[in-house]
Amino acid sequence: MPIVIKTILSCCLFLLSIVVQADDAMALLERSEVAAKQLNYNGVFSFQKDNQSQSIRIIHRADEQGVIERLVSLSGVEREFIRTNDLVTCIYPEGKRPQANRKPLGHGFPSDLLNRMKVASAFYQLSIGKQRRVAAYQAQELLMQPIDQYRYGYRLWIEKDNSLLLQADLLNQNGKVLEKFIFSNVEMNEEIADRYLQPQMNGNMMSWNRKDKETKVNKAVQQASKWKITWVPEGFKLKGHQNRFARNGSPLEQLVYSDGLSSVSIFMEKIRARHGHLKGGSHMGTVNAYGSIINSYFVTVVGEVPAITVEKIGTAIQYTED
Repeated sequence: MPIVIKTILSCCLFLLSIVVQADDAMALLERSEVAAKQLNYNGVFSFQKDNQSQSIRIIHRADEQGVIERLVSLSGVEREFIRTNDLVTCIYPEGKRPQANRKPLGHGFPSDLLNRMKVASAFYQLSIGKQRRVAAYQAQELLMQPIDQYRYGYRLWIEKDNSLLLQADLLNQNGKVLEKFIFSNVEMNEEIADRYLQPQMNGNMMSWNRKDKETKVNKAVQQASKWKITWVPEGFKLKGHQNRFARNGSPLEQLVYSDGLSSVSIFMEKIRARHGHLKGGSHMGTVNAYGSIINSYFVTVVGEVPAITVEKIGTAIQYTED
């Protein structure tokens, strides 16, 4: 067989193997998303970020009534979250006020992360990696490499038999772990009695529906905006837009862009007095920010994305006159 034909066949087989592996990786991600919702499981996981660690017990049951889930903080501030389908209730001890930001324990329910990953999967290259043990289970590595430099990557470890996500690492461009979610122990496919899903803490409560948490895009307000965002990363769409007043009374406009997994907020605040404001870049852990002054407005771009992303968006903002 001529060398040229052998080379072409080799290239075709190599490309085919990449496609097959990507399909296998996507199928694994989809199975894991289903498992996080439909399995019964009871375990302890930790969320590690910025040299801090938070331990959380999760008890998750799925039946014909839907999903009910209880999360209990085992370290740090004492609190519980009870989720019944989309209704979430946060409970703090007596004398403690529930946080108004509605941010759940451990950066979110595990099933939420997988759902967002599936939505944004078109902007990542998925591949199957090696195997190792996590929380006493054999787990398969799933790598999510972003298609560009404007979002972080992920490394997942998924239990082989039941497809439950056991570990998720958020990675920067150099492969450094920025955040980590990991089970230390977990039991699956066991009956979970009602009493384990009842709150054990007496205290102040706050409830909300998760479907109402996002700011809707008001088309009329959007058209009336004087701001034009000339660049965002591929896949990022406008998800939220609102006008309100800052604490000092200044008019404040906010735009929220997301690819389904990562999100960026843009704030435009009318300058009323010369006070300290971010100029240039800044970061705190995985969150990066970029500030500037445009046409007598403080403009701030902030999000859990690489620094280059907020800076490039920040330099692509224009103020349009009436």
